[in-house]
This record gives sequence, C-alpha cells and structure tokens, in this order.
Amino acid sequence: GPPGVGKTTLARLLAEVRDAHFITLSAVRSGVKEIRQAGDEAKQQAAQYRRRSILFVDEVHRFNKSQQDAFLPYVEDGTFIFIGATTENPSFELNNALLSRARVYVLKSLDDEALEFLLNRALNEERGLGERKLTLTQEARQLLKQAADGDGRRLLSLLENAADLVEDSQCIDGQLL
Repeated sequence: GPPGVGKTTLARLLAEVRDAHFITLSAVRSGVKEIRQAGDEAKQQAAQYRRRSILFVDEVHRFNKSQQDAFLPYVEDGTFIFIGATTENPSFELNNALLSRARVYVLKSLDDEALEFLLNRALNEERGLGERKLTLTQEARQLLKQAADGDGRRLLSLLENAADLVEDSQCIDGQLL
C-alpha cells in the first residue's frame, strides 16, 4: 500500500491481538545477519515464553532476491509469521519462493471519511492536540485532507504544523482560521 495507510499499525495490531512477540526490521538498514538474529529471537521467545513471533519487515522490496531467501526456512518451519510491507507491487519485487508462502493484501489510500475520522480523533483526544481545544472550519478540513492525498501520517503532520503556526491572535475561541 501507499505511504501513510497504516501498514505498520496493522502489523502491530495483529501482534497485539495474537499476543505475539513483535519483531521489526527495515530492509533499508538490515541484511541476512539481522534476519538470522530475528529468527534466533523468535526461537528464544517460543522456547522461554511459548509465544509466537511476528516479524514485520518494512520496505521488504528493498531486499534483493537472495536476501529474501533467508526468510524461507523461518517461514516454512513456523519460527515466525512473516509480514512484509511495501509500496511496490509484490508480484514484481518479491521472489517467487517467498511470494508463494505469503498472502498479499493491498491497502488503499485513505478515503475522505477515514481522513475525517483521523482529524476528529486528533482534535478530540485528551492528549496531544486535543489539549488545545482547537476546531477547524470546514474549509480548513478540506484543505488539509486534499493536501494529505490519502496519507494519514501526512494529514496529522500538516494538522500539527498548522496548530503550531497559529498564534492566539489568529484564533477565535480556539478555532483555526
């Protein structure tokens, strides 16, 4: 899926629901050595705590084909549940051996309704921006959602930047103008 749609969040939620140990790797900063370390960590979790592990690999498409092969023994023997996230098409970026042992789910950009939910949550949570008791005009909401272009992370960053830039003289009863 595209950036900011919740790939990492979804993987973390799955680990939480399964009460699984969560291991994360970034293909940008990792190699076969780190894959083996993750396998060892997952085995240790299973032996000591009888707990399954989920290995989340961000930007998995950045691993070359032989690095991707390093996951196979761990996936095949159930050492960990493999979750790879990519902004690219896995059919072209993952090797066939790994792809054949996986299910592919395509996440879409966040729609207007999802972005509106994020805005409301950010403004109404008792922590963070919610503490400021800010509100947005409909026009401001639309501008933020358009600028976010389906990316929840971008939306929240834009909202935070806008809130930080607003000075008391530009607020009327906590409403961003």
